[in-house]
Amino acid sequence: MRKVNRRRWLATAILATVMVLGTAPFAAVAAVSEADRERVRWRALSDGRWEVRTAAVVALNSTADNAVPAFLRTGLSAAISRANAFERANVAEIRYWLRISPVDSAVHIGCERALAATHDEKQDFIDTGLAVAQELDASGQYEHDREVAAQAQEDRNFVASLAETDPGPQVRAAAATAISRGTDADIADFFDYYWTAGARLDDEAYRLAISDLDLRGTAALARLREAALAAEAAEAGASGEAAEKLRAETLAAWQAVATAAGGTSENWAAERDRAAAQAARWHDVAEHAQGATTEQDWAGVLARAGTNASAWEDAVRWAQEQAARWAQLADEARAEAVVR
Repeated sequence: MRKVNRRRWLATAILATVMVLGTAPFAAVAAVSEADRERVRWRALSDGRWEVRTAAVVALNSTADNAVPAFLRTGLSAAISRANAFERANVAEIRYWLRISPVDSAVHIGCERALAATHDEKQDFIDTGLAVAQELDASGQYEHDREVAAQAQEDRNFVASLAETDPGPQVRAAAATAISRGTDADIADFFDYYWTAGARLDDEAYRLAISDLDLRGTAALARLREAALAAEAAEAGASGEAAEKLRAETLAAWQAVATAAGGTSENWAAERDRAAAQAARWHDVAEHAQGATTEQDWAGVLARAGTNASAWEDAVRWAQEQAARWAQLADEARAEAVVR
């Protein structure tokens, strides 16, 4: 097991960043656009991979004028590559312990859950969870308790509704599994663990999706904009019929920029709608929890629902801002074509 607790190091770095996000040196701020700085700040606070968050923190804390552009140009992809490498290493280590541990042990059950958990949760299990599970097994204190009270029909109906209507595919799958297996223990396990685990996986999948959208959209825009500027330069150096032909190529190049930016704006709007559906669902869960009278920990559910609803509302705002920014980029590209 690796000895370095990377997550503890990350927590220290994040704390430092929270203190300086709004107070970076003026020269560093002036050297980059606020939009780029916001993208890096978003990565530092919201990316689902601790390696990416840490790299973004370093870029934001740096006094070098080119730290933020360098992160967006090469540092981000390098951090994603590191995250993928750690994911593979963690999965390999977890599978090893799963293979050699008794099926009813804390280590075995912890490994099963970790393999189906988020990127950061896998790291947490390697850093601390595995040792805790090993200590439980060694002390003889661990026992996977299946002696649970009969689950109320209202709770089964609620889980069934999540299996049908929850906007998150992982929550739907976890709820469907609990209902299909059907025992009281399965319903209890869903409330105690698998609902939250599924929600975290859905959140991670969303963050990865918008991360990819940001990367793809930015790369495509840069490539197409460079082609449009090159077409402009060629047109400026030509005359007569050649200039007319090159002018048409320039118009087409700027229109391609506008089309790509407009498409990215639409994609961000779709992600905004996905986040809004999640926020609305968690508000529904909070409303249900407030009136529920069964034996579940509805106070805990209510608190979790409030936190998740707030997080998804933040995701809605970010996606809306990005949709508007890309729509503006599309308008600017169209204007470039019009003025030719």
